[in-house]
Amino acid sequence: MAKLMRTALAAAASLYLGVVAANAQTTVTMWTFLDPQRTSPREVALKQMIENFERANPNIKIRVEPQDFAQMPPRFFLGHRTGQNPDVVWIDAKNLGGLIQSGAAADLQQAIVSKWPAGQREDFFVGAGWNAARNGNQLAAMPLMHGASVVYYRKDLFREAGIDPASLRSWDALAAAAKRLQRTRDGRTEVWGFGVPLAPTRTESTPALIGMIEGGAQIFDGCRARFATEAGARALRFTANLITQERVTPQEALAQHVDDITEQFIAGRYAIAITSNLRFSAIARAATFGGDNVGVMPWPSFAGQSPGPMPVSGWWVAMWNRSPRQAEAARWIEYITGPEGGKLWATVGGQVPTRRSVLADPVFAQPQNDLVRFMVTQWSERSWIEPTECNTRTLQTVLNEAVHRLVLQNANPMDALREAERKFAEAQ
Repeated sequence: MAKLMRTALAAAASLYLGVVAANAQTTVTMWTFLDPQRTSPREVALKQMIENFERANPNIKIRVEPQDFAQMPPRFFLGHRTGQNPDVVWIDAKNLGGLIQSGAAADLQQAIVSKWPAGQREDFFVGAGWNAARNGNQLAAMPLMHGASVVYYRKDLFREAGIDPASLRSWDALAAAAKRLQRTRDGRTEVWGFGVPLAPTRTESTPALIGMIEGGAQIFDGCRARFATEAGARALRFTANLITQERVTPQEALAQHVDDITEQFIAGRYAIAITSNLRFSAIARAATFGGDNVGVMPWPSFAGQSPGPMPVSGWWVAMWNRSPRQAEAARWIEYITGPEGGKLWATVGGQVPTRRSVLADPVFAQPQNDLVRFMVTQWSERSWIEPTECNTRTLQTVLNEAVHRLVLQNANPMDALREAERKFAEAQ
């Protein structure tokens, strides 16, 4: 009987300790636009990271709460004021200034970077991306995946038309090619030449912005916009003319955001289109005309002598400075931005590596990683990043609204750009 009692007590003790251990598990909550239960390349990569991290850290559980990518940063800033926020959040380039101004970010320099061995910081090879989230000696966020608005094209249509994408060095050449690539049947356009996201929200860079900053033109004086220049008027006029004169972009593009343009390109409705390089793997996998026919070309320029600037955008990861789980959250951030996480983002998620050590892996010399080499080359030749000390969330919005004024009201470009400057100032 005594032996039976001891056995029962031991079992009860074991059960109790198991319950205590389970209760001791810490859950780190993260906001992102990805859902690890879905099957896009980046979502598959994230799911694998969570599994790997939780296996190596059995006392930490990662809970992902997917958010709308456009609403996530402002919702996080609001949550800081109300005291309701996740431990970890993803922040895009145009909201880095807002993150710093909100005072919501923990200092990752102190939490993570200060503990690194000498030289590890230099492993992040895009210096502008790293410095974008610096605030004095503090680091508000760490680069997670660098992205850019890029010009996609259909290789099959280019072959049929006998057009070499390398020849489209100027904006005029691109517009002429878009006209040749357009497909019309019975008076109905089945394939438009050039898809541009011109909606006021959820947008990407457009010819209006890229043309404006060509040649190193400065469009900001501190956080004051300087759009109303001859270069700005030329870029704005060209973008509007894609609809009104060249007729290679449908007027419906004024209401199309980046998701719409991406979906239409995948469906074969655009021969050339602007969307994010971060979507390349998903686009190639879903393209109705075959993933092998998805190409990316450099941005044109008005002069046509050299490519236009390649913007640096993408996603950074930050930690809430009021999180009661900062030690665990910092460990998770260090993993997903580290060598193992970086390799998964690149090899499974199809992203350009942020670390030099990951980029050196022989796998990136293989043909299927042409996009990686393309992006690194473009960023190396000429890159541009929004002034992250400013609130640039409305930058492309106000420029798109200026395009609307030219298309719908036949407004004077300088007047439209001055109005855009005023709207940008109001957002600061």
